[in-house]
Amino acid sequence: RAMGERPSSTIPLNIAAQYQRHDNLAVLVNKALEEGRPELLESPDLVGKSPAYLAVQKGNPLCLGVMAKAGANLHRAIPHVWQFTNRQHNNLTDPNEVSMPIHHALVRTVVSFTTRTCLCCVKNQKEAKLQVCTQCKMAYFCGGECQKKKWPQHKRVCKKIRKGADLVTFHNEMPKQKLVDEDGFLPFDEVVDNDLDLDDDVNEEDYYDASIIWEWYDPGTMKWNPYPKHINRSLSGLQDLGSPRYMYKPGNKDAEGNEEREQTLNPPNNVATNHAYYSEMIDHHIYTGCGRMMRMRQTC
Repeated sequence: RAMGERPSSTIPLNIAAQYQRHDNLAVLVNKALEEGRPELLESPDLVGKSPAYLAVQKGNPLCLGVMAKAGANLHRAIPHVWQFTNRQHNNLTDPNEVSMPIHHALVRTVVSFTTRTCLCCVKNQKEAKLQVCTQCKMAYFCGGECQKKKWPQHKRVCKKIRKGADLVTFHNEMPKQKLVDEDGFLPFDEVVDNDLDLDDDVNEEDYYDASIIWEWYDPGTMKWNPYPKHINRSLSGLQDLGSPRYMYKPGNKDAEGNEEREQTLNPPNNVATNHAYYSEMIDHHIYTGCGRMMRMRQTC
């Protein structure tokens, strides 16, 4: 560090999250809030991931509770790969609810919290009168039936989230998230992403099943939106082949299926930004840490 340069606050916050020291993390976020520097809650690590992202990636509900109560942006805390907490290196893995139930429960809680949708049936505020969990203050439910159905999953993280949140004394209540992270995802290109690459003399109906519709959820409008035709067809095709995910970049077909061996802050243009996982039904922007719900429905 150059002489006189202010020490970086990025390192302590991320080290505390990386090593799952929720107590130290709480001290740091309380100090940041007391000093009027809430931007430090988003302090990135070397690949741009925030402490909240690391908390979920490592399956640590205590650290997540700290960051949620502090008011961190949890839209960017939906990791596309998870990490076992009992190992030190090279242990990132695709989402797996069976082998990593804590991680799964954390992701679903974060998604419910950021989108304000029922943890179970995914109904939003227009469709049902939602109640927030009285313990963790993060998971939403549309009623007792949905809460009872999801309790075996949610109880794995609920009380620990609350325990971590109680360490943050700057706020009296759990701050609500803004409904949308405006820079969380790249916009679709209506021309490129709808182009099925068919010759002029080929009937679209012969190569595109319009009865299968893949959709993504926009929490800002509280609506499900159809994916463009090319992405829609690719989502179905990769799922039929048994792939765990579909990798793409809006507006760039050359990036389809390509990924960096080691993630960087400035990826090449021909690398997929989005990894859509079928097991979790979440479309991830792997460089911002954001994730959006997706679903598949058939019209007939």
